[in-house]
Amino acid sequence: MHCTLYFVVENYECSKPISLYRLEGVKSLRPYLYEKLTSYEEENIYPFHMPGHKRRIKNLIQNPYEIDITEIDGFDNLNDPQDIIKQSMEETAKFYGTKKTFYLVNGSTVGILSAITATCKRGDKILMARNCHKAVYNAVRLLELDPIYLPLTYIPERNMFGGIDEERLCEILKEEEGIKAVIITSPTYEGIVMHIERTKMWINPYKIPLIVDEAHGAHFPFYENFPQSAIKKGADIVIQSLHKTMPAFTQTALLHICTDQISEEKVQDSISIYQSSSPSYLLMAGIEYAIHYGIENKNSFREYEKLLDFYRKKIQGLKHISLLEKEELKQYGAYDFDPCKLVIFFQNTKLTGNEISDILLKQYGLQMEMSERDYVIAISTICDSKEGFDRLYYALEDLDRKIGMENGEDPSHKQEKIHVITDGQIKRYLPSEALQMKTKKCNLNEAKDAICGSYIYIYPPGIPILVPGEQIKQSDIALIESYLESGFYVKGITREEIHDIMSVSEQEQAKPIQCERRMAIISSAYDIMSVSEQEQEKPIQCEQSMENINSNKEESSAVTRICYSITVIEENDKKRERN
Repeated sequence: MHCTLYFVVENYECSKPISLYRLEGVKSLRPYLYEKLTSYEEENIYPFHMPGHKRRIKNLIQNPYEIDITEIDGFDNLNDPQDIIKQSMEETAKFYGTKKTFYLVNGSTVGILSAITATCKRGDKILMARNCHKAVYNAVRLLELDPIYLPLTYIPERNMFGGIDEERLCEILKEEEGIKAVIITSPTYEGIVMHIERTKMWINPYKIPLIVDEAHGAHFPFYENFPQSAIKKGADIVIQSLHKTMPAFTQTALLHICTDQISEEKVQDSISIYQSSSPSYLLMAGIEYAIHYGIENKNSFREYEKLLDFYRKKIQGLKHISLLEKEELKQYGAYDFDPCKLVIFFQNTKLTGNEISDILLKQYGLQMEMSERDYVIAISTICDSKEGFDRLYYALEDLDRKIGMENGEDPSHKQEKIHVITDGQIKRYLPSEALQMKTKKCNLNEAKDAICGSYIYIYPPGIPILVPGEQIKQSDIALIESYLESGFYVKGITREEIHDIMSVSEQEQAKPIQCERRMAIISSAYDIMSVSEQEQEKPIQCEQSMENINSNKEESSAVTRICYSITVIEENDKKRERN
């Protein structure tokens, strides 16, 4: 039901009514998202994903509206802290043992952007691992930086990246002059911890600052049996996402300055550019509470460690399911491993990680953090319950039994592996240059040797398969097609559904009937440009009379063809290619 509202707009110069507007709207605006959030708990879906509080922590905040304020007298200003916030951050820095610690209320994204902005000028070179967060790539774009990619080792048994290739690191440092910052991710999404100390040792003679994205390691400093934080291993700047693995609100993070090589003033100035000018006091209070919780609950960490170790061993006892472990990573340059990350592999099955994740959610009520082609990741934290671990184990045990019953030991049931990119990308333009050029759509399977005009990745984790300005290789196309065939949404790829009415007579099986053809194009922004979901499910009505078709006694059916296209740079806009 709709209602119509009328109102008069006055021309304030002559104080006379100048027009009558009609405003049509719905009867009322329901709080859809709020209702969805509050009803979600009743679905009994257990969260093996961030945020780290797992919706189980009862903190001091009862009614959030009562303490939601702005920068009023006596409550300081996060973007220019002089009083209570400054004092709070100084106490936090003492706990972490850092030179300076900043509270972030727009996530590690702000920390990454600020760290790079504080260490690089426009057009500088930055040495970065390929598996960096997309915020690093955004900084490269904004500052028009020249990215030099730091090779990582490759773990063929697990089809994933390992630690830093130190030999190539040394070669790059000698070959590439003028690198202004090095940024790496440690731990990775999979929990692999890099050798920070050795990395710093290699770059130290060049006086290059080391930035470590430790977003997934915010829990490291709170318990001695966790991997050591990069704060203690020589990094110059460390960024941590409290909300990922600690009982903190989404968007809360920390930026630590650990050495004298970094200017505090430049970092503060950069943060004030990227962070909201109206920072949430709720989120800041949540940062304090999460750190307080970690300091005051040492016994809880010990109990959590015992629980985690018990269930990791149980899962490892399954026949067709295994976990990533520290021991298998040492030969691939990894320094350590975060056992809180449950990286779950399935053997002797053609099911992809994406399909396994769907099964765990729909059949067992378990929401995973992310899925890759060959595995799924469950994030566990100090806030997980024994009941949650029980549910995960019994689900995996049941799946293990079903895989064994259906497939036995037949190797033909193993999923075909499509390996991640291991060879170097061919950079023709800087990303900032490529994004300013004219582009066109190109059929994906015809894109070999073209220059990519957009970022291509799956999210999470957001690691690019292709970056604007890179030449597209056949291996890139194969990897993208592999993800698409496995049911992943690939950001940057356009999906076209072409619906035709096809004759199925023996003489003209492959010839489409001449009719109006409708196309549904779903862009990378999820916009549906044409056919609605309801229309897609129905046969398309041809302009050609169906009576004529029936009179020929031929059967017809709707046939859908899927076509994928990629954005590439137009040939006539290739102004200059980089060597």
